[in-house]
Amino acid sequence: MRSKPGSPMTLANRRQNGVRAVIATCENCNRSADVNVDALPETVTVPKAGLGLRCSQCGGKTISTRPAWHTAPTSWRARLSTA
Repeated sequence: MRSKPGSPMTLANRRQNGVRAVIATCENCNRSADVNVDALPETVTVPKAGLGLRCSQCGGKTISTRPAWHTAPTSWRARLSTA
């Protein structure tokens, strides 16, 4: 049986894990880009980081976000791949 998912990652937790950006994907046209969200408060969750974003291709406002793990320093990526 699967366990219940935990609460969403906050920007503070993302920063502690060495990730400096989120991947923002437009739900309308599927365009995605890495977005630095360091200006947002640490208490904002990663899913809510996209609320104020707008797609540069189609102008859509429905943006989903997830941690951009590929932007973490190499030492962090090595730890993730061995976990």
